[in-house]
Amino acid sequence: MAEVVLNVKNMSCQHCVMTIKRALEKIGAKAEVSLKEKKAVVEYDESKLTVEDLISAIAKFGYEAEVA
Repeated sequence: MAEVVLNVKNMSCQHCVMTIKRALEKIGAKAEVSLKEKKAVVEYDESKLTVEDLISAIAKFGYEAEVA
């Protein structure tokens, strides 16, 4: 398992946090999302997913993410 920290822009509430967490879980990643820090700490299987996959999953819901 690999881990990456993503900065996530446009988060403003707990609903945003849950949306991002669910988006990442749908593709097989585990995430701890912090509204206060506007970050997501993501664990993923690097043999199945890339960082670009994680960012793309978040982007589908209207949020911008980048590697911290």
